[in-house]
Amino acid sequence: MNDPDILAYASEDEDMPCDAEDVTVADDEYAFEEFDTKQMEMLPTGPEDLERAFGIITTGIEPLEVTESSARLTGYITTSNRSQVRLGTYVVVPYGDEDLFSRVWKLQYVQEFDVDDATEIHSRRMLRSNTIQEEDYKYLAYLDPICILYEQQEDGETVLMRRMADRIPRPNTPILPVTEKVKIQTGLNIPREGIFLGHLSVGGELVRTDAVPFTVPYYLRNDYSMGDPLVFRHMLVCGSTGTGKTFLTKNILRQFMNENNRYNLRSIAEIKKNPCLVIMDPQDEYSQFFENNQELSPSDELVFGSEMVEHGAWPRTRTFVAKVDGHSYNGSSRAQQVEFTIPFELVRNNSWLIAAAELSELQYIALEVLLEDYFKRPGMHTYRGFGSFIDDESTRITYVDSGKVHEASYDAIVRKVKNRSFDRVFDQSAIPITDILADVFKPGQISVFPTEYINNSRIRDLITLTLMTMIVDNKLRTSGDIAVKDTPVILTLDEAHRYLSRSSSAHSRMIISKFADAARQGRKEALGLFLITQDPQDIDDTVFKQINTRIILNLSNDAAINVMKVKKEYEKRIPYLKKGQMIVQSPDNSDVVEVTGLSKCVVKHG
Repeated sequence: MNDPDILAYASEDEDMPCDAEDVTVADDEYAFEEFDTKQMEMLPTGPEDLERAFGIITTGIEPLEVTESSARLTGYITTSNRSQVRLGTYVVVPYGDEDLFSRVWKLQYVQEFDVDDATEIHSRRMLRSNTIQEEDYKYLAYLDPICILYEQQEDGETVLMRRMADRIPRPNTPILPVTEKVKIQTGLNIPREGIFLGHLSVGGELVRTDAVPFTVPYYLRNDYSMGDPLVFRHMLVCGSTGTGKTFLTKNILRQFMNENNRYNLRSIAEIKKNPCLVIMDPQDEYSQFFENNQELSPSDELVFGSEMVEHGAWPRTRTFVAKVDGHSYNGSSRAQQVEFTIPFELVRNNSWLIAAAELSELQYIALEVLLEDYFKRPGMHTYRGFGSFIDDESTRITYVDSGKVHEASYDAIVRKVKNRSFDRVFDQSAIPITDILADVFKPGQISVFPTEYINNSRIRDLITLTLMTMIVDNKLRTSGDIAVKDTPVILTLDEAHRYLSRSSSAHSRMIISKFADAARQGRKEALGLFLITQDPQDIDDTVFKQINTRIILNLSNDAAINVMKVKKEYEKRIPYLKKGQMIVQSPDNSDVVEVTGLSKCVVKHG
């Protein structure tokens, strides 16, 4: 006798005694709905895009939510696309008429089925098989909405615009990769032209688009459309030793040297001039701007041309060498060399140039009194002359007995000012730097001041500080030298922490005060500071706060990382950045982004 309950589990057979009507009902109840291709027309994107979709927006885990301060947007990523989605990946979610431009900020695996895989049997089985069935797990991507992209008509043209994320996407809307360069640039507020820094990347991988070339160039705003060019709001490149600071800096600075790159002058509003790039070079590497990089191929130059990357030697590069007794400069470049000396006259208005860091405030005040009286005397004013002046016993008696200078302070000043290092720098047998300002500050010229050939750190610092001060003084004073005053200047200072560090000494406070003023007035005086350092935490806050664009390479020092104050998601990446990778923080230019610099130097390097 046949049992209908048992036969119900058997394969379908024409002799099976079952009710046809019941079968039909069962089929209708459990049949899958066929996908109607006409429904494609109702979706906010086309079938081609759907094939590339990473997944869909889902409410199966958490509800969708957008507020004025936060959002909860969860997406399910299909098994075939999971390897393509990483932290920081940029995606768009279409509304139909607009796109939500977002960034993946969190990735998560969740079990697909209600099972316990934290068991001994399961773990041993997995260790033996060493395989994972992706279908057994949900792979979720949590999106951070950056903005909404929409089109707007301006002067008869369709322009892509962005606004804050004020709409919520519908459930089951596809999550798409961003393949249009203009959407990425608009979404991240990156200018379409300017000073080239590198290519947009995520986790060290270049962001790819459908354009040719596929990369997304990152430009720094360099026009007056939204205020002054950002170089006059100052730049900082920081990174540990060996992270490629000099390589990157050469590639960036070369972008400013272009015949068409001209800046306004406040004193002559109707005239625009090319900038003069002045570089304090402690490693003797920047004179190589004068020479081509022979490793560049024609294909490299073709790509550079398509992305407006300036490259090749800059023939208007000159090396200015300070004459120091007992030291000679050989040079690593064929650029023209000009020898100069520092006249003691510069100390008249900058007494701190010969004030050792250990001078107390009272000793510093006394030094200024002595210098003021010395420069009132007729005749030539030299370092040796000042040394003879303060070393004279009658001078000592005059100041000590009158109470102008305390005896101990006077002796300390004589002991510290009469230094062999100063004697080897001031008033050497070369043309004074003050007589060649017009040769140094020429529009469109790169003027390099190397100090690598000098093995005395005090002498190196004296030369660098003197040149820095001379530039700032002439820029800020209404009676400044016209060659400096009427030329846009980009002052590049390597090892900036040595000269702009926090300090309690009187002369250090004077330096900081001077450069804080220069940083604040840089925009109207066409003076841009380009600082390079491995210890950004040592730069004084009054100067550091004026720096608008910060380019962060690999840093392993927690204090250095903390002082940069970048978003947490980017801060965690800094110790893992490879050579050439950087975090660019420039609030007046774009959102915080990761950028990868060029793999080849645009001029000679090394």
